[in-house]
Amino acid sequence: MILKTIWERYLFRELLKVFFLFLCCFFFLYALIDYSLHMQDFIVDKQIRFSHVATYYFFQFIKRADLLLPLALLVATLKVLLGINARGEQVALESCGLPRRKILRPFFLIGLLCTLFNLISAEFLLPNSLNRLEQFHQKHFRHSKHGHRKERIHVLPLKDYSKIVYQHEDKEKKLYLDVFWVRSVDEIWRMHSLSTDPLHPVGFFVDRLERNEEGNFEKKESFDSYRFDKFRWETDPTGKGFIPLENRKISELLHRIADKNKTTAYEHPRALTHFLFKLAIPLLSLLVIVAAAPFCLRYSRNLPIFIIYAIALFGFIAFFLMMDAAIIMGANQVISPFIAILAPLVLCWVCFGIKYRKSI
Repeated sequence: MILKTIWERYLFRELLKVFFLFLCCFFFLYALIDYSLHMQDFIVDKQIRFSHVATYYFFQFIKRADLLLPLALLVATLKVLLGINARGEQVALESCGLPRRKILRPFFLIGLLCTLFNLISAEFLLPNSLNRLEQFHQKHFRHSKHGHRKERIHVLPLKDYSKIVYQHEDKEKKLYLDVFWVRSVDEIWRMHSLSTDPLHPVGFFVDRLERNEEGNFEKKESFDSYRFDKFRWETDPTGKGFIPLENRKISELLHRIADKNKTTAYEHPRALTHFLFKLAIPLLSLLVIVAAAPFCLRYSRNLPIFIIYAIALFGFIAFFLMMDAAIIMGANQVISPFIAILAPLVLCWVCFGIKYRKSI
């Protein structure tokens, strides 16, 4: 059983101390930079209280956990493994008959916990955090590029995955103006205005358009007023009427991918890309251990500690930049989302896995 012996608890405790130290340091630096960028908004807006700031940075931590957790684990793994190597503790453990893969069990335990946390976060915590951050930006950050954006068109998603697109909102009359209801790729409803009341959605000067056999839209029916009882309104946590795909749950993305009739040809590769990314990126917490362990546990009189740290951190940053580029290429169908997201991860696992198997 893991953590049953003294040496396992010792390594686990040392790893946890370094892990949380660097995790707090990395997030503190991130929060400090973010606060300096928005300091004017925090000071000027009297509605912002300490509890709001604390909640805002809690959501920021959830947003950045997929980067911060494996980065802190990477540094902690390097620190502990290089430390036991330099102090001769590794020799003592191996001389007692302990294989290296058994010595690494506490490291993989923490890596597994980080992986599970990021997976659970992607399903339950991250979507709400991203939406709440969008709300906070729009409400309080007037001096940033995110605050009070004036969009030319607005999109309201419905629960049946159809969309209401409108240009203006008349808050006094409680109407959306210049409205289109995109019910499907073959049916569009056009109207001059639509009441904003979700219980009694009534459209005025309505035309129903359908695609004919030639592929063109033609008007089928017209109404002076029409009550849309078929609307199933969805809440709008972002205040924008549209929830980006990267803000959605894994299960919701899977549902969109499985039913191609509920996504357009433009949305499907984007949904697939973000779905694969949300599943793949938590595995980075295990990958950093597999990648770092063979270089830290090798026997050498002059172990290049600085070079190991430098290459590890540079490789970690390069991997994340490559994954960001992969999201863009997969979402825009430059290459297949499977190749864009899974190829870098599989390649790293194969290369470092072979090295790990030979050394450990």
